[in-house]
Amino acid sequence: MLNPLIRAKRLRAEFDRVRKLHESGGLVAIEQVVGDPPDHYIVRYTCRGIMRLMGTQPVYGDLHRVVLHLTATYPNEQPQMEWLTPIFHPNIKADGSAVCIGTWFPAKTLDQLLLMLGEMIQYRNYAAHDPLHLEASLWAMEHKNLFPIDDRMLLEPNRHVETNKSSRPTDDMEIVFLG
Repeated sequence: MLNPLIRAKRLRAEFDRVRKLHESGGLVAIEQVVGDPPDHYIVRYTCRGIMRLMGTQPVYGDLHRVVLHLTATYPNEQPQMEWLTPIFHPNIKADGSAVCIGTWFPAKTLDQLLLMLGEMIQYRNYAAHDPLHLEASLWAMEHKNLFPIDDRMLLEPNRHVETNKSSRPTDDMEIVFLG
């Protein structure tokens, strides 16, 4: 477990990076944060993904929400994640209670993880050979020609999330601090 002061500094830096991602005007938004510094996030994606299958046909959705909890072992261990909206993906359990993101390492940042999750929604990022959801994996292997599901970029073109410059919150930013 990290020293509490070092962990607090890391959590503040993560929040700054995530806030800047939110302000970038892309398809990723922070709905809610909890803690000071934040260790619990609810993130909203407004990109096309698959919610479920109806027969063999995908049912698409453009609103996806996930909860991320940075436990006391973060960043040494990956955040706990749970999908609040239905999602059909090989690397996300059918009930949304677990997400396989491959190898986690402490240098990975929360904003990088958020972009990766968005790419998973869009089927830009999936590993059908290592499934948490077998039906989605088998379906994905048979329907690779449909991918990506959404070809829009998660960040606006030519926008980069810069973390070494100060920025002012936008007027439409509604991050709610709880707890």
